[in-house]
Amino acid sequence: MTTLKEYALNMPEEYVSVSTRLPKIDAILLQDMCQKQGITTSEYIRNLIKKNIDSPQKKFLAGKNKIIYSKLNNSFDWFVQLDSGQKAEVLSNLSVDFLKNFQQEIQEAVEERNEWIHQSKPGSVDVPGELVGGEYGE
Repeated sequence: MTTLKEYALNMPEEYVSVSTRLPKIDAILLQDMCQKQGITTSEYIRNLIKKNIDSPQKKFLAGKNKIIYSKLNNSFDWFVQLDSGQKAEVLSNLSVDFLKNFQQEIQEAVEERNEWIHQSKPGSVDVPGELVGGEYGE
């Protein structure tokens, strides 16, 4: 397996071309957009790639699950209320049976996890084995 460093060393010191195939309509729309912005398509694509390479990618967001009952439909909607203020719909028109089953599955998964990590007492938390040492810290 080639490392990133080895790969970079084998690349020419000049620029290299990167390309993609687009449906004709997308290529026309891209050219039109670039023309309006006064840049070439190459410059647009280069800037887009550079922006995405240089910026760290967020993988996690913070928020809370919200289940809202709809009296009109006699069903539930599941949203995530993000700390940023945004509200994202996860699923809608869920039945009470679905939620009860989901609740049971969550409980069983948490119990299985607790058994696996030997968390048997309510209120106990994960403790890194390295802190305890001995056979647990190996």
